[in-house]
Amino acid sequence: MTATVSVLLLALGVGTAEAADEPPDNLCVKRTLSGADVRASVRFAHTGQESTQVSSELDIKIPRTWMWAPYLLLSEDTEEYRTAMRCLMRSADVPMQYRDTEWQYRKPQVSADKVWITVRQRTVTWVSAQGDRDVGPWHIDAGDRYWALALAPPDALAGARWSEVRVDLGGEPARSVTPTPTVGTATALTWTTPAKSSLPPPEVRLLLQPPAAKANYARWSSYPWNVANTLAGLTWDLVVAALSLALVRALAHRPPLALPTAAEEATQRNLRLLVLVWLLITVVHSVDDHVFSALAQQVEHGGGGIWFTDHWERLTLAVSTALGLLLCCVGRPGRAATAAVTLTVGYVVTLVGWPELFGLPQRMYLYWVDDPAEVAAFADAGGAYWFALACAALIFVWLVGLVSTCLRLWRDSDPPPAGGPRSSGRFSPAVLAALALASCALPAAGMVATESWWDRVSWLAEQSDGTAYPAFHTAVVFNDQRWFPSNFLDWIPGYVWWWTTGLALVAVARAWRTAPGHTGETLLPSELAFLKVFFVVAVAPVVGWYGGVPLPLISLAVLWFALTALLAVGRRGAVLAREVTPGVPLHQVVGERHRTRLMNMARQHRELHAELRRLEQGQTEVERAAVERKLDRLHRWTPPNPRHPHERVPLPHSVGPVELALAWGPRAGWWDNACRAAAVAALVGLPANGVLLWMNHVRGNAWTDRFSQRFGFVEVAMNVASTELIYAGAGFALGALWRVLPGRRGPGRGCGVGLVYALPLLVDQLGNTLARQSGNNEVLDAAFTILILTVTGTILDIDTFRRERRYWPTRAGLLLSLYQMRSASAQIALFVAQLVALVTIWQQLSSDPPVVLIDHQGPIGTSPGGEGASGH
Repeated sequence: MTATVSVLLLALGVGTAEAADEPPDNLCVKRTLSGADVRASVRFAHTGQESTQVSSELDIKIPRTWMWAPYLLLSEDTEEYRTAMRCLMRSADVPMQYRDTEWQYRKPQVSADKVWITVRQRTVTWVSAQGDRDVGPWHIDAGDRYWALALAPPDALAGARWSEVRVDLGGEPARSVTPTPTVGTATALTWTTPAKSSLPPPEVRLLLQPPAAKANYARWSSYPWNVANTLAGLTWDLVVAALSLALVRALAHRPPLALPTAAEEATQRNLRLLVLVWLLITVVHSVDDHVFSALAQQVEHGGGGIWFTDHWERLTLAVSTALGLLLCCVGRPGRAATAAVTLTVGYVVTLVGWPELFGLPQRMYLYWVDDPAEVAAFADAGGAYWFALACAALIFVWLVGLVSTCLRLWRDSDPPPAGGPRSSGRFSPAVLAALALASCALPAAGMVATESWWDRVSWLAEQSDGTAYPAFHTAVVFNDQRWFPSNFLDWIPGYVWWWTTGLALVAVARAWRTAPGHTGETLLPSELAFLKVFFVVAVAPVVGWYGGVPLPLISLAVLWFALTALLAVGRRGAVLAREVTPGVPLHQVVGERHRTRLMNMARQHRELHAELRRLEQGQTEVERAAVERKLDRLHRWTPPNPRHPHERVPLPHSVGPVELALAWGPRAGWWDNACRAAAVAALVGLPANGVLLWMNHVRGNAWTDRFSQRFGFVEVAMNVASTELIYAGAGFALGALWRVLPGRRGPGRGCGVGLVYALPLLVDQLGNTLARQSGNNEVLDAAFTILILTVTGTILDIDTFRRERRYWPTRAGLLLSLYQMRSASAQIALFVAQLVALVTIWQQLSSDPPVVLIDHQGPIGTSPGGEGASGH
């Protein structure tokens, strides 16, 4: 009788004292949900993604009489809630649940009515590497050619009615399917179970062959393809380094106008040194993991007792710090910064050599199952904080090196002080303190991100008192944090190498300002070569990854061809390239000394044209002839002719005084024009930068994912800064090339440079379409850049006639006067067309959520069973 009452109470969810004392997971196994109704679906999305996205939906209707049903409505932080969810979602006999292959942006939704409690779970994963992964109740095994999909019902739902199971293969038919689906097509299959049926869940098994691009993406992350992937990605860096070194050699052997100044020699030497240093850093950060892995495998197979197997992470920390120290040697900071760097490097060396002094394990890995005592000792000694301090020291060394290097590059472009040494890379103690604070903030943000990631992957782990959860938590979180030095070294060069190299190139050009005999009014061939290399380094978009295969040289070749073609067209079609007499182009007879004359001629030209328009109604032939004679005189120029010094010849066809003044630009030399255009483009690009920030990092779930990425928020700031620098660099190139670009107005010149920038993006978009992957808003980026440079060109035209600004109430009035009616209509039509294109692109992009992968930084998370880092 007592046993019968106990069973009845248990069925009603009341339970007895003896039953309550039983482990919850055992009860979960014993009381399977035979009365539950389950609907499960999985969907593969191959198009519009870099890798295949797999989305799982699981809907469970649970009778209210189930013993754990009331706990589903409790807080997510209660142990009862986690126990109930663990019964429904996972294997019940594993209390320390951990799954880092699936992603859910919010916990399962729970709702109740009079009969049922419904649980809805939505999860997603990306098949970005070969191997096994779980998402919801599904198991995926991604092989070299085929992927296997299997339904793996949780233990508690083995006796439930699986009323509907749906599989959407994303347009790719399966190679094999078992059992035969109830209904569906070759790419969308459905299995149903009749009502009041006692059949077990269908043992769904599918074998599918993904698109070639998606299979390649997964394949190229495994050995030996990952090595080839790295080497292919290095081709961009090697080519850019070769171009930069060739430029330094060309500048050193160019025919000088005078002996090279000390600033020219210093900046060119700095550029050569910086390119070599960054090339070394790039090669090391690209191949270090492969080299260490190969050495470790050699040791494991009897290759010798080398240090690599058990001390991989310590060696990575040492190498990363050494590369930052190398950058400090380039920058040559002051005494205070050198002393601070010496202390931080000493701390890193001590931790690498004797980690036990700080409570860290020798192998930098915690085994919470096999050695819980070591985990406890690690926690008591604060090992995580000592390691975070080492990461802060690493960042501090790098920041000091970067700041001092940038200061040295810029200061060396100035003439050296009389009788004194150069200031090199010294900076104030206040800047040093700010760098120290930033160095501490980044590892702290990384620890917060790791904790956020941990909450997502272990939300079903049992956390009650007396369990192994504290050791489990401490071990897995530290095993993830230990990859910080490696991830930092993989992350930081991708941003700052082109920042510093671009600054070094600008410093070279800045040093030319003070060179004797160098007016900068016309571009020398060596300066044109310099601007082409600058455009590649500081402006060109680095694109060309198709199906995980890096092919960046395609975009580089397209950009180089487009830039060369633009300059070739300008060599013949630019206003200042037109010949005023045979063999004498305009740029040889027009100079800054003629600016006042040019402005007066242009103003008279516009006034006479306005008078002609007023005379169209009722004018006399005499009056019109007089105006035309004045216009004819304005269309003549005096070329250098020793025999006839006062001879005036007509200007080339379609070149008037206004076009001549606009072609000369707002400033005296090309350097000043470049600086002015860079400032304007950076200011004009701020709204576009804000839109791209929202599209790429804020919209949808993108902002939420930043909390789980080690460099998430810092990367947002770096991307914003990078976009702004690209706009400024594009403006610099536009202003520098202003006098050799085709086009009679600023918008035409700006549009030409914008098309050079956009062409590689459009080619890449075509490749993305063929590979059925995402374009990452590249079309919007190209449209924004063209519009920004077009507006910048217009502003430079207005700035050219800035002396007339006081005669016009608005800049728009001055602009219409400059462009005159017919040309102004064409420019307005160009602006309208660009705005319409932007609105269309915006409507298309804003309707689709952003593509966010689980982690771009490398191995965030390690296997809880102590098998090493997953996915590295």
